Amino acid sequence: MQTHYNEIINSFVDKYGLSRGQVVAEIEKTFSAMLSRWYGTGTVVLFGDDYLQALHYVKQSGIPLQNQLELVSMRGWNTIRRILDQNLTQAACLHEVAHYKRLEHELRWGEIIRKNDNGFLVEIELEKDQAIIAECPLNRIGVHERNTLAVGQRRAFHLRRIDSVKLHGITRVKVVVDRVSKNLVTTLLKEQLGTTAQVHLYCTKRYVGHKSFVEASGFLPKQIILTASRELNEHIQVTVGEKS
Repeated sequence: MQTHYNEIINSFVDKYGLSRGQVVAEIEKTFSAMLSRWYGTGTVVLFGDDYLQALHYVKQSGIPLQNQLELVSMRGWNTIRRILDQNLTQAACLHEVAHYKRLEHELRWGEIIRKNDNGFLVEIELEKDQAIIAECPLNRIGVHERNTLAVGQRRAFHLRRIDSVKLHGITRVKVVVDRVSKNLVTTLLKEQLGTTAQVHLYCTKRYVGHKSFVEASGFLPKQIILTASRELNEHIQVTVGEKS
């Protein structure tokens, strides 16, 4: 194994999209935990540029001694490999969630790909060329459009929550979106205004499917308000000059 550990690390880097340092740290932690359980005492595994060491600590006559284990003859590599796959899958997922967490409460357009009794599945791009299937629970859709939203439609969604969950023992990224948030009103308006606009917006109240009340620090063209209103199927009242 010692002669091939570099290839193993590289394969894990390619498979999970983690840095070499992250992969090495996870392998060291997994090996150390496994060997400590097998030998009943503390074992530390160290990776270097050209070596792989497992140091086993035991006491003889009350004196702690350090022994080096021979990993090439160690049994149970298939078990360790399976555990490494699980741990690295989880590490990659947590790394992905931490990266995407900053996008919560932003606007994303997505295509509805499935509808069932629990809600909708929506394909969205969290970032460019990073498509993911998000869940939109039925109670996160206004009553006025639960029967009008359909598979194939491209609609605006609010990124409600991005978390990690375990599904059949495997850690996955879970994205939940909605169309009832007050943030969706303001982000739709901001998208129409463009990134250069210095107008601050705040939605004070939203009665989903009926009317939203927005305070703006500057003038908003009527067409922008109408475009957002049509997307949400509700009236938007904008008051200019209020603090936001």
